Amino acid sequence: MSFLFGCEQGVTLKSICKNTPEFCEDLNDDAWCKKERKEVIFGRFNESINPSDEVRYKLITDFEKYSTCVEKASFIEHIKLKDKQTGRVKGFVTSVRELERLSKATADSNDPNLLYWHWSRNGDEDAMSRFLALRDSGVLQTPELQFKLATYYVKFNRDLTIDTLYRALELYGKDDVINPEILNTLSTLYLKEEKYKHAYVWGKLAKEFGVSDIDLAPLRAVLKTEGVPISQLDDIANDYETALEDGNFEPPKR
Repeated sequence: MSFLFGCEQGVTLKSICKNTPEFCEDLNDDAWCKKERKEVIFGRFNESINPSDEVRYKLITDFEKYSTCVEKASFIEHIKLKDKQTGRVKGFVTSVRELERLSKATADSNDPNLLYWHWSRNGDEDAMSRFLALRDSGVLQTPELQFKLATYYVKFNRDLTIDTLYRALELYGKDDVINPEILNTLSTLYLKEEKYKHAYVWGKLAKEFGVSDIDLAPLRAVLKTEGVPISQLDDIANDYETALEDGNFEPPKR
C-alpha cells in the first residue's frame, strides 16, 4: 500500500525539503541510501498530516531500512570528501532517535503490526499478549500477520508453526506477491524433522520465489540414496507454485 499522500497533492521531495527542511536536513545528503532516504522523507511528511498507526508503522519500517543502509555507508570513507561520511553518521543518529520517538508514540497502540514490532524489537511481552488476543477477531487473517504469528509459535510448537505458515499461504490471492521466507521457513522446519521430501519441495519453491542462498544438492543426494524420484517432487513443487500464483493453495495433509 502506498502512503505517499504528498504525491497526490503535487508535493515533491524537493518541495517537502524546501517547505519543511526539518524532514530532510538531519539525514545524509549524498547519493548513498537515496531510495531509503526518499521513503523516510515522504513518511515524515505523511505522519505530519496523518499520524495514524498505519502511517507510523510504515515510517518505522522505512527508518529501519534507512538506518541499516546508512550505518553501513557511514563506514565507507571518502578520501577527499570527509564531510560525506559525517553526513551519513548524522543520518544514522537521526534514525536511532526517530525510531525511539516512534516507539514511544506507538507504545499503547493495538495495531497488530505495531504490537508485533514492539515484541520483536523491544521484547515487550505485554504487546505480544495483546497481539495473541487478536487471533479470534479475524484481524490477523492476512499472510504477513500469519507469518508473524508463526515466528512466535516456532519457539515452542513446530506443528502449530507449520499449520500457521500453511494458513498464510492459503490467504494469498491470485497474482499476490508471495513472501519467499514463508516457503524457506517451511523447508527449514521439515529439515529439522528429517522429512527430507517435504524439505526439498518447499526449498525448491523458496528458490523459485527468489531465495538465492539455498543449496538443494545435499537434499537431492539424500533422497536419491533413499530411492525417492526427484522428478515426482519437482512435479509437486510445480503444482504448489501454480496453486500459489492462482490464489487457490490448499494445505497438504501431513
